Amino acid sequence: MGIKQKILITDELHPLLQQGLEKDGFAVDYRPDISADEVLKIIDGYEGLVINTKIYVGKEMLDRALKLQFVGRAGSGLEVIDLEYAKQKNVVAFNTPEGNRTAVAEHALGMLLNLMNNILKGDEEVRRYEWKREENRGHELSGKTVALIAYGNNAQSFAKVLSGFDVEILAYDKYVHGFSSDLVKEVSLETIFEKADVLSLHLPLTDETRYMVDYNFLSSFKKPIWFVNMSRGKVLRTEDMLRSIQQGKIISAALDVLENEKLHTLSPEEKKVFDALIADKRVLLSPHVAGWTHESKRKIAETLLSKIRKIYQP
Repeated sequence: MGIKQKILITDELHPLLQQGLEKDGFAVDYRPDISADEVLKIIDGYEGLVINTKIYVGKEMLDRALKLQFVGRAGSGLEVIDLEYAKQKNVVAFNTPEGNRTAVAEHALGMLLNLMNNILKGDEEVRRYEWKREENRGHELSGKTVALIAYGNNAQSFAKVLSGFDVEILAYDKYVHGFSSDLVKEVSLETIFEKADVLSLHLPLTDETRYMVDYNFLSSFKKPIWFVNMSRGKVLRTEDMLRSIQQGKIISAALDVLENEKLHTLSPEEKKVFDALIADKRVLLSPHVAGWTHESKRKIAETLLSKIRKIYQP
């Protein structure tokens, strides 16, 4: 490789990534506590950049990154990179959804089963010396129709973990076609509106998908649904989801993501919606950890290493 090419890692990742890169001859700066402003000051010295979510690689960053050859995203969301401008700058941008798709799928299933069987509610009641059996009668997932919006890595893994539950799995993807199989049936959005008992979102956040799931979207379902969002908070208008719950269009909802996940920065209007969200016992929340397992941490690092190697050793 000649002069060692330098790679900056800006988030806490499994050590095998740094070890593998150094073994391959790269010079690696592992700085998981570095700020975005600090990265801006030093990015001109690196050929490679590995990020998670705290660093936005936009025009300013890319203009300063005179040597940059690639940006690797530890995870699936690419909204933290200006992909079009990166392409203009001949910077390869890639993500690693292969690394955490199993974790996301299992988390989604866990939250869905919790919703349908009142597990958290029942636990809280028993701890208060309340023994309510009829009030916590659940619903079986078996026999239901589960609808997936978008059919990428995470949705495919979710379909796989659902395969043992005797469910019908429908999927709609505006940009991917021809994926019907024994496991999943490709359908129109109209068919999903008509048949779904469970709706699970697997959308990337783009200008097109931002607040795609609003009141009009949710009102299109013919039956009340269980609702799951493991994708991005801003594909959903939370206020409209709460309205749909109040009106019985949504039975209950599981959210691993929120519109604004920096809770200390909520505006007065955002706080009003958030307070309503956490007050509703039909909503189950987790702090964006669907893909955040010990196993996925290693798999993401392995995927990053493999993809970086392919750039330099195709």
